[in-house]
Amino acid sequence: MIIGWILLFGFLLYAIFISPGDILEILHDAEEFKIKSKNALYSSLTYELLSSAVWIYILYLFKNLMKDLISGPLFTKLQIASFKLIGQLIILITIVDAISIFVFKVIFNGRLELNFDLFDFWFVIGIGLFLIFLSQIFNQARVMKEENELTV
Repeated sequence: MIIGWILLFGFLLYAIFISPGDILEILHDAEEFKIKSKNALYSSLTYELLSSAVWIYILYLFKNLMKDLISGPLFTKLQIASFKLIGQLIILITIVDAISIFVFKVIFNGRLELNFDLFDFWFVIGIGLFLIFLSQIFNQARVMKEENELTV
């Protein structure tokens, strides 16, 4: 994913500083929406770059969470906050992606079109909600663990 992000960043830099015409020629017949102007190219590449950066950050947080779950004690505040943040970011970026695809289609194609895969959308939202729910479970377990340690 990081390699893809670097390639996307390279496309953006190439389009801005060297030759936007070459990138426009490649993306002119894209399936999602047709990019015909430099501004459209810059905005779509910048958005994809930011969206990919958020997904990379989510994976980074998840990697740190797994490392903490394996090596450290369970039910820490870091684990609870990580589960909640990852879930919230997944839900946020999924909704923003759906809205941006809709807006880009309206702007670039000049027509209203609601054509996104509902199963993928709701599945990813469900994963985010599950992680938030898991953070609540970990929080309850932490409270019970602390109470148990106080009574012993």
